[in-house]
Amino acid sequence: MAAAGLIAGLVVACGPKDLAPGESGGSGKPGKASKSASPTPAKTPGGPKKTPGTPTKTPSSKPSGTAAGGAKALTCAQLQNASLDGGGLEGYGIAGASLSAGRWEGPDGVVIELQPQCAIGDITGDSAADAVGALKISTGGTGKFYTLVTWRNDGGTPVPAAVAELGDRTPVVSLDFPSAGPPRQVTVVYRTRGDDDPAAVVTLTRTAVYEVSGASMVELHHSDAPYTP
Repeated sequence: MAAAGLIAGLVVACGPKDLAPGESGGSGKPGKASKSASPTPAKTPGGPKKTPGTPTKTPSSKPSGTAAGGAKALTCAQLQNASLDGGGLEGYGIAGASLSAGRWEGPDGVVIELQPQCAIGDITGDSAADAVGALKISTGGTGKFYTLVTWRNDGGTPVPAAVAELGDRTPVVSLDFPSAGPPRQVTVVYRTRGDDDPAAVVTLTRTAVYEVSGASMVELHHSDAPYTP
C-alpha cells in the first residue's frame, strides 16, 4: 500500500503532460496499480528516481511580444478601426461609434478622419504601451477641428481614454514619445496661428508637450516658431 500511495502521489504531482520518455499514459490509474503491486517493498525511501519536488515547467513565463503590463503593445494600424466611444469625445454625438478604415460619418453630416500621425508608448502609467493619434473632425461648415486622442491599452485593444482639442484648421505635423526625458509625456508638433491672426491662415509651428490627466490630455508647455506656407 505504501508503494501504491507513492505512485498515486507522483501521478497527481506531475500529471499526464510530465510523463518520462517511454512511460505509458495508462500508468496514471492508481486503482489498477495497487492490485498488481508486490507485497515486498521494492523501493527504499531514497530509491525513487523521480521526487515530487522536482520542477517540470514554469507556467509564469510571458509570451513573446508581451509588454510589461501584461498586454501586447498597441499598433498604429489598430487605430484604423478603433472605437470612438468615450474618452471625452461625447460632445460630438458619436456615442457607440467606431472608425472604419480610418473614417466615420454621422447622419448629421459630422465626418471624422484619422490622421496619419501616431505614437506608441505608455502615457497612462500602467506599463502597457498605449496609442496617441489625431482626428480631423468636420462638422459640415468650413471648420476642420483637430483633436488629439489617447487610446489606452485594454488587454491589447485600443479604448479612448483622453482628448485634447487643438483648434480649428490646426493640422498635426508629428507625434512622438521622446526616448529621453520625463516618462508618460507625448510631444505634438502642429500648425497654428497667433491670437491676432485670421482663422483662415497658419503662421506658427507649435511644439507642445502633453500628459494624460483623467479624461483630458493636458498641455504642460509649448514653444512656437514662425511658419510660412
